[in-house]
Amino acid sequence: MSFVESAAPRLRVLVVDDDHYLLAAIKQTLMLHGYTVHTFANPVEALVSVGEHSFVAVLADIRMPEMSGMVLLERILELDVDLPVILMTGHGDITMAVEAVKKGAYDFLQKPVDEDIILTTLTRAIERRQLVLDNRRLEQQLHASRASRSRFYGLIGSHPSMLNLYDLIETIGRETDPVLIAGETGTGKELVARAIHTIGSNEGSPYVAVNMGALPVEMIESELFGHEKGAFTGATHRKIGKFEYAGDGTLFLDEICSMPFHLQAKLLRVLEDRTFTRLGGNSAISLRARIVTATNRDLQAEVDREAFRQDLYFRLNVLPVHLPPLRERRDDIPLLVDYFWNEYRDEQEGAVEPYTPALVRQLMEREWPGNVRELRNFVRRCCVFGKPEAVSCEQTVTGIPQSVMASPLKEYMGRQEQLYVEQVLVHVKGQVNAACAIMGISRKSLYDKINRHGINLQDFRKKEVNRKQSD
Repeated sequence: MSFVESAAPRLRVLVVDDDHYLLAAIKQTLMLHGYTVHTFANPVEALVSVGEHSFVAVLADIRMPEMSGMVLLERILELDVDLPVILMTGHGDITMAVEAVKKGAYDFLQKPVDEDIILTTLTRAIERRQLVLDNRRLEQQLHASRASRSRFYGLIGSHPSMLNLYDLIETIGRETDPVLIAGETGTGKELVARAIHTIGSNEGSPYVAVNMGALPVEMIESELFGHEKGAFTGATHRKIGKFEYAGDGTLFLDEICSMPFHLQAKLLRVLEDRTFTRLGGNSAISLRARIVTATNRDLQAEVDREAFRQDLYFRLNVLPVHLPPLRERRDDIPLLVDYFWNEYRDEQEGAVEPYTPALVRQLMEREWPGNVRELRNFVRRCCVFGKPEAVSCEQTVTGIPQSVMASPLKEYMGRQEQLYVEQVLVHVKGQVNAACAIMGISRKSLYDKINRHGINLQDFRKKEVNRKQSD
């Protein structure tokens, strides 16, 4: 037997009890407080109703014929794990009610039930359910937003490993401890360092990057710590080092594995004491900058072969970040190709042929030892040479067709450089600035190559003039 309220207030409550008088009393109370009430004396019928309607809470007796309140609880939670079930019990069923709470019931009320207690308990149960649903909705929205995120502070990719990386960067960006970024060459370690700086530093704070592998050994101390006038031969004035110049910002030490062993002890002391002195100076200077380091080698392996101090490794590796290689996230290759292709197209104001799906499929089969940097270079070469569908991925990436494998290296490289420069000049119609932008070199370097290979720059400009005249 069931009594279903025909009106449709916002909150729908299910009440189950084989006592018809109690059902009528609870229904009247709840209706007076704005609820829609579905009442059932038969728990089997009540269970069917749970599958048909959306309830905010259930009130059910423990002892009922055909199906006990305990069994009804289990069946309801199978249908809706978040639906709060409040059990009503007689004095002798307290132990059973406590066990029901352990199995997922929201609460239990002892008969005879008090009107105020019913309303208070029901209100708390509904609030908790709403909170759970709101949290789940926010999690779903966050997950959807996270899954759709493909660009993050210059990093590109929507592979799960990249999404996890974005979350990690956001977390550690707000901290101040040292960060060690590990990853193969070309994976974007400096982009990660810049993202950490942007998230964690005050606006306008310096970001200072130092490539340890590019510094001459004799200059490293002066570059990092600075020097006073007269500290050594040639020190004609005071120089501010990178540690001092970084101020409250971020100091990024790339290729930290290249730091000479004898200087690693000094770096360790600076990190521990948070002070340093300029070469030739006596005054201690406070280190305020956050230290971010990066390596493309296995630093633990470097420690094992005694090429890197273990204590410094532990001091730098407080917050580790690992960048996945491109071969482990091949699904991001189409996204990267599209980005790099559009990047070059924008530079050339649209004068670039579109790439083909066949080319993308070909690229997804490669290992990419140079990772994202290698892929970007390949895409730009395709844009320069044109007709990407006809470009051999193997030849374009390696630059060494089988037909010239027997050529001397110097001779082959010279021919390839001349061919590359000429094709770029054809593409940009002899415009030096545009050619320099494509090749990533200075005007002086380009003119040196033009002179070395005997290239007549005016020939490329005349071709463009003749073409326009013929048009």
